[in-house]
Amino acid sequence: MWTFLSTIACTVAIYWLFRGFGLWRIHTSWAITINYLVAATLGWSMSGGASSMALATSTPWLPVVIVMGLCFYPLFRLTAHCTQTLGVTVASIATKLSMAIPIVMFSIVDGWNHAHWGQWLGVFLAFPAVVLASLSQPASDPTNQNSQRWWKSLHWMPLVMFAGSGSIDTVFGWFSGHETLMSSDMKFVFSAVPFSLGAVVGGLDLMRSKAPMITWRDAVGGVVLGVVNFGSLYFLLLAYDANLMGRAMVVPILNLSVILLATLGGLWMFGDPLDRPARWGAGLSAAAIGLMMLFA
Repeated sequence: MWTFLSTIACTVAIYWLFRGFGLWRIHTSWAITINYLVAATLGWSMSGGASSMALATSTPWLPVVIVMGLCFYPLFRLTAHCTQTLGVTVASIATKLSMAIPIVMFSIVDGWNHAHWGQWLGVFLAFPAVVLASLSQPASDPTNQNSQRWWKSLHWMPLVMFAGSGSIDTVFGWFSGHETLMSSDMKFVFSAVPFSLGAVVGGLDLMRSKAPMITWRDAVGGVVLGVVNFGSLYFLLLAYDANLMGRAMVVPILNLSVILLATLGGLWMFGDPLDRPARWGAGLSAAAIGLMMLFA
């Protein structure tokens, strides 16, 4: 049970950290780049290093994971920006309801008859939940007219996050049962590769944008984010291996818990406004995940 609770805690902490970066004067670009350096270092150290990487070069999933890794940094930057502008609730809904995408993809591949009608109802509810969440007003200054005009350009963020996170989840799910990933070492390689590429893309972005010099706040924020980011994946793998519950139940319960706790934390710690679209989005997301979980 502790592994599952640790997974929830680490995942929720990612959204809270993103929300707090602006308040703590932490440069998000520096923090995310350092985060991937830390996560990659932890991943390679636990995978066996160069010997495991040599084995990974002959696997069929390496090219796909490399492409996925190139998307890690921009998607994480987008998640951070969405969390800081639209609030923790909207960001958590957009990323955690993305589980609907691999459900649809795997149903197409494996056959529609494998999915219960209740699961399909949950998948159907996921899409309006994300759309409603994207209609939420900015968490920063919902009354300012300039903020209102600027907010109109933010609708696309949760939708892109939903599609991007769902695509990454689909890749992880597609190769999760591959024979080359049966050992724990190769599982860590599978995660360390995109983490490493995320750090490379982040470094290039820092040079391109001529970011300000790093501060101790940026370094500390990046290290903490990297530890909890890696921890969310590490403890999830342990939760799967612990067989505490059916594998089909782990992700729905995890995502529902993350959305609820992230929302409560956003309200309590950061005073995020929970307007009507956000409330409807949160309610529909809970119903969607509940249906997918109930009929899994």
